[in-house]
Amino acid sequence: MEDNGTMMASEPATGYTTATYADVMDYIHSVHISREDKQRVKSRLAIEIDGKNLERVYRRLDHLATLQRDWDGEGALPISPRVIKNVKDVLLISEDADWADWLIGPDSNATLGLQSRATKACISIGAREYSYYARKDGKRLGDSHVEFTPEAFLKTMREIG
Repeated sequence: MEDNGTMMASEPATGYTTATYADVMDYIHSVHISREDKQRVKSRLAIEIDGKNLERVYRRLDHLATLQRDWDGEGALPISPRVIKNVKDVLLISEDADWADWLIGPDSNATLGLQSRATKACISIGAREYSYYARKDGKRLGDSHVEFTPEAFLKTMREIG
């Protein structure tokens, strides 16, 4: 079906849980998209798999997503799936080098904290907002309750990291 020159999907979208690169590729090759689009997706995934920092972050996120209530023995909440998705959305538009100096850890309030080993900058990421703090060139940088978008978050990481 076409609408104003735009090709519309002829089948309903279906969500699949995937755990491996092979699962993703099986799914990509099962959907009705052009060969060129399949190759673009395949190339992007191969770049991400080859990047040691990106791979490290993906593995860390997968682990953090498994934390249950009271993971710290002090009543901590599990990490919000939306927070995990936010970071994964940033991974899709970032480069391997963007993650070289960042450590990711859980916060007890269902959020994640990122800390730069190089600059000691900190970012707290929630479901809809993030906050950050850094010292750069002797000046204090920071803001709280910044609306989350992958592009804005990545820009902040690059500026303070």
